[in-house]
Amino acid sequence: MEAWFAKSILATVSIVPTFIAIPLFKYRFGIDPLVFLAWYFGATAASIATYLALSGRAAELVPSPPLICVIVAIGCVFGALANGALFQAIGLAPNPGLPPVMYATASMIVFFLSVVLAGSFPALFKPVVADFSRIAGIVLVLVGLYLLAGGKFALPFKSAG
Repeated sequence: MEAWFAKSILATVSIVPTFIAIPLFKYRFGIDPLVFLAWYFGATAASIATYLALSGRAAELVPSPPLICVIVAIGCVFGALANGALFQAIGLAPNPGLPPVMYATASMIVFFLSVVLAGSFPALFKPVVADFSRIAGIVLVLVGLYLLAGGKFALPFKSAG
């Protein structure tokens, strides 16, 4: 099993308690999902920083100031919008599993953008693989998302009546 795949499985399994806790904390304790988000990501950042420090990689926590500014700007705009909306949606959804499924469609967009960007700007982006089986998998995921969102497929030989 490739390392990226193993880490993806670990991430998937590890995020489940968080997605269950968000509506629990909202309805049982009155904690707004955005408050949960702030504490959750604060704890996440502190834990990762501690891990890097204990691994002898503390110096990596401080890249050059221009890069820090770009990373912070990405977090302030895209991170705050994406995660704030996701955590709120989880708190509002009829099933807390639905918003993360919709959120996961971003991976399909990233998949196709990665192909385009790697081909257009090879000096900036590493080469990516986009074979037929992966594209077929994305199509299956899109069909599944359509069904989750309440879409229906007409039976081809059913008579209208």
